[in-house]
Amino acid sequence: MFEKKSIKSAFGGFMSVASLASGLIFLPSNQDAIAANIQPFNQEVAIETKRSFSNVLPEYTGISQSFHFGHPGIDITAPVGSKIYPIKDGTVESMSNTYWNYGRSVVIDHGNGMKTLYAHMGKIFVEEGQVVTADKPLGEVGMTGKTTGPHLHMEIIKSENRVNPQPYMALGEKNPR
Repeated sequence: MFEKKSIKSAFGGFMSVASLASGLIFLPSNQDAIAANIQPFNQEVAIETKRSFSNVLPEYTGISQSFHFGHPGIDITAPVGSKIYPIKDGTVESMSNTYWNYGRSVVIDHGNGMKTLYAHMGKIFVEEGQVVTADKPLGEVGMTGKTTGPHLHMEIIKSENRVNPQPYMALGEKNPR
């Protein structure tokens, strides 16, 4: 047993020395050549934290379904007529009203490859192309489309991929109605 541990330790030590030595051998002696190949990064980077998002649904009563395979968003329960706010300022990209699926829904383009979808809305207060701010409601919670109760289905789309909205959510205190 002790023999195996000492062999593993010796081998690990050898690998550490070998990787350190290979780094020293393969580094170019002319450090100016490395500096000349580094390109400046002059692209704007958007840093997002929970504080950069507003409260989407001030009157929510809970989360009935979370993000998982087959459900690309989060379902937030709330009474019918509760106001729905965008998580960030943006522009209304599209709206739809279907009997099945999402019912009345709105997609907001927030820029930097980020969009949000709000679905199962009872009323929509905005129009396509309209600039929206986080302090003005998009509409109200409803029961349109394929749903079993009043809730907001919300998705976040980053670079055309659905991502878990929970880290982006700014939800106030749960209303115990």
